[in-house]
Amino acid sequence: MKPNLSFRWLGVQGVELRCEEQTLVIDPFFTRPPLGSMLLLRPVQPDRELILRMVPACSYILVTHSHYDHLMDVPDLARHTGATVFGSANTGQILDLSGVPGSQFHQVQPGERLNLGPFEVEVFANHHVSLLAAGTIFNGPIRPGLRPPLRQVDYRMDRPFGFYIQAQGVRILVCPGPARPADVLLAGVDWKEGYYRSLLAATRPRLFVPLHWDNFFRSLEQPLRELVRPTGLSLKRLAGLMAEAAPTTKFRVPSIFERLNLIELISEPAEGPHAPS
Repeated sequence: MKPNLSFRWLGVQGVELRCEEQTLVIDPFFTRPPLGSMLLLRPVQPDRELILRMVPACSYILVTHSHYDHLMDVPDLARHTGATVFGSANTGQILDLSGVPGSQFHQVQPGERLNLGPFEVEVFANHHVSLLAAGTIFNGPIRPGLRPPLRQVDYRMDRPFGFYIQAQGVRILVCPGPARPADVLLAGVDWKEGYYRSLLAATRPRLFVPLHWDNFFRSLEQPLRELVRPTGLSLKRLAGLMAEAAPTTKFRVPSIFERLNLIELISEPAEGPHAPS
């Protein structure tokens, strides 16, 4: 049988990997409540129909951390697909109060290794970009007595994780903390230039797919737009850095929900980094 490992970018930090008829999803998020609902502290409801339309079947769900744009849609996806969820203690609490059976959750620790069908996963301690004053609002223990529907500020982060995934001989580094050699690097655009230089030097990937660059306050019914943020790099600046620091690494910004064959993609020669128009 011809080796196959498919990849889809699901928007924001969301990633889907499919191998041997099993699907692993990381940080799926489709509901995308508007900024106003967060500023006004309004409760928000996950869009269950949309969630299942985007990912109709799933075996495993990895959650890097428990902010709403990574966790909000996970409970509905887990309940309707039966997928097992792997994440922090806060992630487990949100799943519990959202009605996900405890048997579908596994709390992970840094250094833990998971054998998930065709996927071998190692868990890393990660770090999150500083939210300055907002950090005390979005980080810390889950507030007691919560009941759905939750507000965006109720999804509080305790421990962020990164994942090192191997499947079909392909090494994938996701949302990394400590860097290590990998074929595919998946990382957000939140960091400064020096971070990416050291990350690329240590990882030496054949393919770099940037994540979390799009404006997640815009509905999926609207065209994607890049989020203007005070930290990190724009896609254009990141593409320029790639051309200088890692000219042999492919820089791919896939269309949302575009299915790609990772094995074929990393085997093709690099055509030079580029950013979308």
